[in-house]
Amino acid sequence: MKIAVIGAGVIGVTTALELASHGHEVTVFEKGSGIAQQASFATAGFIGPAMINSWTAPGLPFKTLRKMLFGSDTLSLHGLSNMPLAWFWQWQQASKHPFHKLKLEALQRLAFYSQEVLTGITEQYGFQYESSQGCLLICRQEKDLKNYQPQLNLMSENGINFKKLDPAETRKLEPALSEEQSFHSAILFPNDSIANCRQFTLLAKQQAHLLGADFRTSQEVLPLLPDAPLIIRTTSGTSEKFDHVVICAGIYSKPLVKNLGIHIPSLAVHGYTLSSSVRQLIDAPVLGVMDAKQHISIARTGQRIRVSGIAEIGRNKKPPEQCVALLYKVLNDWFPGAAKTHEAVQVWRGTRDVLTDGVPILGHSGVKGVWLNTGHGNHGWANSCGSARAIADMVSGRGCEVDLKGLGIERF
Repeated sequence: MKIAVIGAGVIGVTTALELASHGHEVTVFEKGSGIAQQASFATAGFIGPAMINSWTAPGLPFKTLRKMLFGSDTLSLHGLSNMPLAWFWQWQQASKHPFHKLKLEALQRLAFYSQEVLTGITEQYGFQYESSQGCLLICRQEKDLKNYQPQLNLMSENGINFKKLDPAETRKLEPALSEEQSFHSAILFPNDSIANCRQFTLLAKQQAHLLGADFRTSQEVLPLLPDAPLIIRTTSGTSEKFDHVVICAGIYSKPLVKNLGIHIPSLAVHGYTLSSSVRQLIDAPVLGVMDAKQHISIARTGQRIRVSGIAEIGRNKKPPEQCVALLYKVLNDWFPGAAKTHEAVQVWRGTRDVLTDGVPILGHSGVKGVWLNTGHGNHGWANSCGSARAIADMVSGRGCEVDLKGLGIERF
């Protein structure tokens, strides 16, 4: 079959790879000049179900809104008009018990499957990219651990391996942790990992191309039309008909399908990553580290350290370099001197599409031939390979290997 994939981030590229491996004729359309230039460019790198968070929990919406309105280092709202009331109301409803638990279960299930698929793809094609094994959640205070406990309970129910550590045990595993920074406890997730998303995406693109996939960059796709949803029109004037269309365009997915009567309740949430060279390996983290209070991650991939976090709604007019003071602070709290932060630091502001219930839309759109693989938020890398295989299986008429309950467009 002739299939169009719209979007060439990690979601679109892995989808193209899976479809091409099934023998389909695949064409990928990307509005940017290259692949993995948007949300996939400088991700935190966490792979696995442990650090997954659906953005839904009882009381979380109003707590988050208060922080945004009254000042927070990790959360900010630039203009009240940028917080759509309808989106906020749906978020509040999705966060009520027991809906939030079902959403988290769906995310963890998809992340666990995606981790398995990623391992298989890596072995099958012999991909080599920067990666490391093991992740650590550090709780500065006891309340940080209590806030995370419901998620741990769900992991226990689902057989996800973890171990609670006291500070002494933690420092044995992560000896570079600052001796001056005290903390309550930590949780080790030995089966989760860190991997370089952009490196993997580039390798996946090369393999998809070898399998026949055609990547067309600098090709912005116009919104699909109700009377011809399988005809791809671009701003450059081209027009081409396909048997199926898979939407993997992140925050740009919403306008692509609006004329088809498909409503994607997404909100653009901006985040930051700073990347710097390792100064001394002895001072750098061994594991992927997440600060439970600040929701900021620190990870070493190869000879670089990446610090990621902060959530902004609305356009911040300040340059990215002026918005990352908290990232530097958290890095210095845990690993002072680990990175060369005074030279050649790359500061990146990325945008992710967050849905009202915090989980992606994965499956048929309700319009014949149009499929959705979008709305992954900040878990796109963690869920990419599993989502891609599930979509490819469905488009090809095969049975899915993962339960997609709670991930379809019908929930909206």
